[in-house]
Amino acid sequence: MSRSDVPTSAPLDDLFADAIERAAVSVVSVHARTRLPATGTVWRAENGASGGIVVTASHTVEREEEITVGIGGGTPIPATLLGRDFNTDLAVLQIDETPGSPIDERVAPSRVGNLVFAVGRPFGSITATFGSITAIAPVPVSKVEAPLLIAAEVTPLPGFSGGPLIGSDGSAHGINTSGLVRSGVLLSSGRGFVTIPAAQVSAVVADIVRYGHVRCGWIGVGVKPVELPDELRNHLGGQESGLMVTEVKPESPATGHLAIGDTLVMMGDDNHPLTDVGDLQQLLGSRQIGKPTMLTFIRNGAVETAEITPIERPERLRC
Repeated sequence: MSRSDVPTSAPLDDLFADAIERAAVSVVSVHARTRLPATGTVWRAENGASGGIVVTASHTVEREEEITVGIGGGTPIPATLLGRDFNTDLAVLQIDETPGSPIDERVAPSRVGNLVFAVGRPFGSITATFGSITAIAPVPVSKVEAPLLIAAEVTPLPGFSGGPLIGSDGSAHGINTSGLVRSGVLLSSGRGFVTIPAAQVSAVVADIVRYGHVRCGWIGVGVKPVELPDELRNHLGGQESGLMVTEVKPESPATGHLAIGDTLVMMGDDNHPLTDVGDLQQLLGSRQIGKPTMLTFIRNGAVETAEITPIERPERLRC
């Protein structure tokens, strides 16, 4: 067989190279620790000005002053730490001069099987590794559950935390971190890091930029998962578990509506099932604060409802 007869993958090669090139203008190095630098991602511009917001992994930000970001061998750009979210291992930095343009967020939902690249720039030059998404699932992080985490079969190189996981069009599925794996989060990839989905990153950025921290809704109850009896499962469309109320905080939104021993089974206008603590925490996000929401619960064997308005979680209980 002559060389001209060998099938070429050049078009696919070019597609992938173009994707990395498009994303590269949004990927920076972050100098916020004494050892190797980390990666950061320009997430959004600030009100059309020359400045912007850079997202990186919180565990790589070991100091809160003298933080710089940069691309290649350019002049380091000072960055201000606006805040962190330890539950997602994200840190949000503000810069007055953006070395690149904000990355495009992926519009289509991430799917198992999507071909992806982990992109990093800890040492100045852009680097990338290739693989596919192997899992998308809610995973417990400390005492709080992240809405979703993405696991990808890509090789994380040193300093890759804070960089994006991109698709073949160069848009970001989310931000990579090894910090949650170190905190006990395990997915089936076995590669040592996970990806915070882009929608969750944007929500964290929005709260930290506006409030300095991530806001969580709170109704003032303690709960634990319990199995539902067969007759209630049939009534609730096969739902097997709910959340038994173990505590109602005085003068909280739940006071006068819920009682110890009630079992929460659904929440919201769409009757989202409440099967574990993570379901409740996911539904009590920042956007739900101050908005009345319907809770369906079981009391003495009967199905009842109550309208409760979540408030921001008190600072001493901050998520």
